[in-house]
Amino acid sequence: MAYTIAIVEDDIQQRRHYAEALRMNGYSVAEYDSREQAVAGFDRNAPDLAILDIILGSEVGGGFEVCRHLKAHRPQVPVIFLTTRGDELDKIYGLQLGAWDYQTKPVSLEFLVARVDSLFRIQQGSGSQTGVPSVKGDIAIDTASMRVCWKGSQVDLTPTEFEILAALLNAPEGASIESLVRATRQGLVEDNTINTHILHIRKKFKAVDAGFNCIKTRYGFGYSWACQ
Repeated sequence: MAYTIAIVEDDIQQRRHYAEALRMNGYSVAEYDSREQAVAGFDRNAPDLAILDIILGSEVGGGFEVCRHLKAHRPQVPVIFLTTRGDELDKIYGLQLGAWDYQTKPVSLEFLVARVDSLFRIQQGSGSQTGVPSVKGDIAIDTASMRVCWKGSQVDLTPTEFEILAALLNAPEGASIESLVRATRQGLVEDNTINTHILHIRKKFKAVDAGFNCIKTRYGFGYSWACQ
C-alpha cells in the first residue's frame, strides 16, 4: 500500500508541483489549502506524513497550528515544514512542536522527494528490527515500535528524537555533536538543531517526571546519558 502524504499549502501552483512529483514516485497525496481544511481532513483520515507551509492565507502561523493539532491527536504522524520563513526562531519553534524536518523554500522537487524517501526508509529500518524492549535502569526503549517508557510512563518522541536518544544510550562515554548529527540521518544538520532536539527531549521526559536529569551537556563535545 502506498504511503499517504498530506500537503498543506495555499499556493495552488506550488502545491500541485509538490503533489505531482510525489505521486510520480509512488505516493498517494491529499492536498489542502487552509488550516481549517487540513484539520478536518486529518480528523477523518490521518496521513502517514504531513508537509506543511507555515503561512496559510491570512494566518501567518496557520501551519504551526496544524502541526499542534496533529501532534495532539496523531502524535505518530511525522511533519515536515516547507516554508519561506527561514528565521532560526521559526525553525526552533517548528522542531519544538515535534516536526521531523524544517526546510526553507525554494527546494527542488528532487530534494523534496529525497527527504520524504529518507523519512520512510528510517521508519522502515526501525520497524524491521525485532525483540523485546531494552531496559536500562528506569528507561525502556523498543526499537521496533520506536517507543520509549520512563519509569513506566510513555514518552512520545519524534523519529529524529528517538534516534538521538538511542545514540546517547549507546554511547556510555558520551556522544559528540557530530555523532548525533549522523544519528539523525538527515544530511546537513546544524549544531543548533541538535541542541534544540535535546532541549525538546528533556522537556518531554520532564513532562512525565519533573525530576528528570539524565541528559548531561558536555560543553565543547556533545551530550551524555548519566543515569544507570
